[in-house]
Amino acid sequence: CVVFFSHIPTAHTLTVAVFGGSGFLGRRICQTLVDGGHSVISVSKGGEPLPYYCNDNTGTGNTNWSDKVDWRSHCIRPTNVNESEDTKTESSSTLPTSPLLPSPPVDDVSLDLPPIDAAISCIGNVNPAREWDKLTFFGLAFNDALLFQQNGLVNECAAKIAKRSGAHRFVFLSVSNEVAKMVEGPIDGYMRGKRHAEQCIFESFGHEDSIVLGPSLMYGGRRLASLGKLYSRVVRSPLAKGYVNGMDVLRGLSSTPVEDWVEKSVFSPPVDVRSVARVASGAAMGLVNKDMVGSRKQNFFGIDGRPVSYADVVYVDGTEEIEQIDGSLDLSSASEVGVAVSSYQERGQTYNRKNGRTEPLWE
Repeated sequence: CVVFFSHIPTAHTLTVAVFGGSGFLGRRICQTLVDGGHSVISVSKGGEPLPYYCNDNTGTGNTNWSDKVDWRSHCIRPTNVNESEDTKTESSSTLPTSPLLPSPPVDDVSLDLPPIDAAISCIGNVNPAREWDKLTFFGLAFNDALLFQQNGLVNECAAKIAKRSGAHRFVFLSVSNEVAKMVEGPIDGYMRGKRHAEQCIFESFGHEDSIVLGPSLMYGGRRLASLGKLYSRVVRSPLAKGYVNGMDVLRGLSSTPVEDWVEKSVFSPPVDVRSVARVASGAAMGLVNKDMVGSRKQNFFGIDGRPVSYADVVYVDGTEEIEQIDGSLDLSSASEVGVAVSSYQERGQTYNRKNGRTEPLWE
């Protein structure tokens, strides 16, 4: 028999950097990795979270996990790498660049990390501007340049920091295909930033080792836990699915059929943040590969009407794929991550999205 070693995940203890590790999702990723026996370095503006947020985040009963994380307080500031040290200014360090123009290469050389094996970035922001604009969606106004910087340029820096530190795999938290389609025009700087980040990660880590997770709405812990579960049951109900399918049929009868991405996003089930944390952790360890998800979804168009494309990275799209892969990892609790890595190597198995079964990696 022939064994495809390139698809067998690593089983040894890893050192993983988690950018944005003190946030809602980042804390759960850190605990998941710690529970699996891995070394974790968290890089975030706030540093170590308050004890209130450092209790058991994943349901494993481990309340001392935060003591094993190397919490580092650092605000990544993208700086134009084409400028010399003598000509850098305070304004150039924040780069208020327009998302409509090509951005100059940026980096942040002020952060030094020890050698790492992989990195995960949870950095992102979609907060509206403080100004109120009655001409926009519900009066919300967005600073596209700032969103492009915070979602794109900051993650470009994170990828370069990880690469310099020896990482061979990078996991990036983005959004689902439905959400991306919905906000591509209204919040242009946000999506341009996400797309820019994916491209930079791809250029540094290649097709197989650039993994992008696309959750929709995440719930769990103290954030919409009960409401999230209820909402999930509602949008998965036969009535809701029948409505969506019926509307698709009616739109298909039009001479110029269109897709309602707002409707698709509203009727997309939310995902438990613990599932996202487990899949992100598994991806950092090499458990998630292209055989599970196929090619990166495309068919996007910018605000100018021209087609835009994404790098063909490993893209886990939406709640269903995240839950399927989470189930295929056989992680009934976060503490079993390390065990699952070893067992998958021994069994030589992976999840195949095409037929929904776990398959051997040799024949």
